[in-house]
Formats: sequence, structure tokens, C-alpha cells
Amino acid sequence: MNKHSKPLVNLIRGWPSTSLLPISQIAAAAQAVLSEPSIAYPGLLYGPDEGHEPLRREIAKWLTDFYEPAKPINYERICITGGASQNLGSMLQVFTDPTYTRNIWIVVPAYFLAFRIFEDNGFAGKMRAVPEDEDGIDINYLEREMKKSDDEAEKGGMMKPTLKSNRKTYRHIIYCVPTFANPSSRTMPLGRRRDLVRCARKFDAL
Repeated sequence: MNKHSKPLVNLIRGWPSTSLLPISQIAAAAQAVLSEPSIAYPGLLYGPDEGHEPLRREIAKWLTDFYEPAKPINYERICITGGASQNLGSMLQVFTDPTYTRNIWIVVPAYFLAFRIFEDNGFAGKMRAVPEDEDGIDINYLEREMKKSDDEAEKGGMMKPTLKSNRKTYRHIIYCVPTFANPSSRTMPLGRRRDLVRCARKFDAL
């Protein structure tokens, strides 16, 4: 790179431009929060499992205003986490059982760091690739392969959870990013999203 060249952009990490980082706003918000004991003490201790309630209410309001759904978004359905990786790990710990959950169905290509999270939760050797077309995940392929997986599990007697029998446990997990998929950048149209939800309900998939 010579002195007239622009700096290279590292596309391996999903970092935004530093010009987008709201440093002054975060500093002001932190000062305001730490100056109010009713917010600061819970925030610096464990706090509510679901996250700060006023934040959840504001997110629900923004989602309702932006997407204009038929019914307002309920803030009680929103949980604050430390990001996508932590959230994925938390969902697997709560809603899966590696002795019962058949497979992790992953749209390819996929976000590479997710594979380690699946392995850490007992799914090494149980991840399966699902191809995409121009509209996203191939529903026909997914349904066909999940049916085969269910048939094999039934033959092997894997009919109920053994490690987490006291909570809802899904038979399958589908991992995809429907809006600006990472790394393909595809966005699923509404019809494909509906088909995916129907498929998930049919095969008891999260």
C-alpha cells in the first residue's frame, strides 16, 4: 500500500465505522444513570433477568411505531442480552436438550462463530447445512431433511427429553438470518418467512 492508497477495510470482523460510534451520547447516558441510585444500584448488581424495564418498554414502542403491526408489541416479550452470541447460547441452554433435539439446521453460508456456540451446547456432529436460493432458505429441502431426521430419531427411541424434561424443549433448531443474512446479505420476502414459520410449527422447531 503506497502513501496515496486508502486504508484497507477489514471485512473479517463485523465492526461498524468508528464514525458511527456514539461516544458522547453513551458518556452522557452513563453519567445520568450513575447519578440516579434507583437505576444505578440495580444496574451495577444483577438487575432483572429480562433487562431494564423502561428500556424494554421503549424498544417495544419503537418496534410498534416503526413496523405498525396489527397489535402493539408487548414489552414483556422483549429480553435484553449482551448481543447475538450470548442470546444464542442462552436460547440453546433453555430450549434444547442434546439427547432429544435432533439437529441444528443452518443456512449456508453462515456466521462462523455460531458453530462453536452450538458445539459448546452439545451439538457437535448434529449440525446440518440447508441451501439458499435467491429468496433465502430452501423450505422444501428443509422439510424433507427434517422428516428424515424425525424418522431416524423415532427408530432410535429419542421420543422425549432426558436432561431438561421440566421445560419446553424443541425437536429441531433452525439457524438463519432473515434480514440481510450474514454473510450472503439476502433478505427473505414475506412469503418465504411465512413458509418458514409454518415449517417450524409443523416440525416443532425453534
